[in-house]
Amino acid sequence: MLRQIFTENDIDSLFNKACLGKYELKDRYLVSQLSYVPLSLTEHNLLRLHQLISDKGEVYRKWVLPAAFSRNKKDRIIEVPEVFCQALEQYLDWYGQQELPTEYRHNLNTYRGFSKHAPALLNDRLSGFAMSERVVKNGINIQPTNLRTKVNTLLKKAGLDWATAKTFEDSLIIHLAKNVDHGVVADLFGYSSRQVVTDKYNGNLLQLSDAINGVYSRIKVTGH
Repeated sequence: MLRQIFTENDIDSLFNKACLGKYELKDRYLVSQLSYVPLSLTEHNLLRLHQLISDKGEVYRKWVLPAAFSRNKKDRIIEVPEVFCQALEQYLDWYGQQELPTEYRHNLNTYRGFSKHAPALLNDRLSGFAMSERVVKNGINIQPTNLRTKVNTLLKKAGLDWATAKTFEDSLIIHLAKNVDHGVVADLFGYSSRQVVTDKYNGNLLQLSDAINGVYSRIKVTGH
């Protein structure tokens, strides 16, 4: 079965149909972070502004996700494109103008005035997305339930009912896997094996009949 992934048109639909109103810029940034930053939804939820910018307030193109926040419990080097950095710059300007919880700011002349507690993502009440606890066999597992609900709401508004929050991660993996060694992509996302990436990539390949019908499909053949 073909695994559906986001196309440029899908991301445009999210920006233009779902990110509207009072918190348009905040929601556009959320879509940008999910689209361009190689993290799981839980890692997105746990991310803090201090991990994205230097103490001088400069946006990082490459930074380290600490082991404490990483799915594989190891430090991971995260690299992001320039287009994401531009989105983050706009978002930080907007973020700093909002009425935030007091613990998100500090009086030091560092990190643009944001404290170590300031989350990268804000909900519509301008606070971080709370995590839900779920009892599992080995203890308690935390889940990004509220963030997932927010993302699913945006997807529905954009007419992308077939997608889920996980589709962002899968789409980025598959797009990267087209041109990058699968082992490198696996390390980037914190997977223990390159096979995870290969399976996702192969799961998105077309059946032969679909591939044949897609060859030069935009060319109109006319008779004489």
